[in-house]
Amino acid sequence: MNKKYQFILINKKNNFNLSVNLNNYTIYGLIILLILLFGLSSWGIFRIFKPHKNQNHIHEALNLKYNTVHLLNNLVKTNKVDSTMLANYQTNHEYINLTPNHLPVEGIVTRGLASGKHKEHNGIDIAAVLNSNVQAAQEGFVVFADKIDHYGKTIIIAHPNSYFTLYSHLNSIKVEARDYIQSGENIGTVGKSEESDAPHLHFEIWKNHIIIDPRNLIKEYKDKDVSIEKN
Repeated sequence: MNKKYQFILINKKNNFNLSVNLNNYTIYGLIILLILLFGLSSWGIFRIFKPHKNQNHIHEALNLKYNTVHLLNNLVKTNKVDSTMLANYQTNHEYINLTPNHLPVEGIVTRGLASGKHKEHNGIDIAAVLNSNVQAAQEGFVVFADKIDHYGKTIIIAHPNSYFTLYSHLNSIKVEARDYIQSGENIGTVGKSEESDAPHLHFEIWKNHIIIDPRNLIKEYKDKDVSIEKN
């Protein structure tokens, strides 16, 4: 039976009366709508406070909870790399002075490192031709290769001597996590960021918890620097 209900709102001070007639179906519809709105708002709050899974991965990589030898040990256990590679990392003197100093892409530095209240910039932006090859700055293995908020398609590589390099705003990714790559090997292609229509590579170098300015290791970028954040 479809019952009807009348709701009356009276404001004596302003001499205002409001009468609303509702039936069963209208009331049920309002209840369902309120439940849906509550559910959606709860999901939104959950998404705000729960970090994206990839953000956890990139946080772990850049905070270096694992060192290179530990990661290689895991790769050896899963037959991803030969055990002699681990021995080389541990004992070979050739790795003592190894740094990520290979040019990842030909281009001009348009933005340098910056920090402040408004926005931090932990690397350099290199203007380059769209879809040109991005190369590994040094040998190592991929610990992250996926898309992430604000970074777009991103690759992080672990290198000898506790160096990590990050390559983002890529148009494509040519490697997978746990791949071992050589210095100068193609790992992706240049793309664009959400904030800029101009194609460029965002490039970062980390050693332990310290940010390293790539221009201090790659002379070509210091010579081709037109950014206002010159070091």
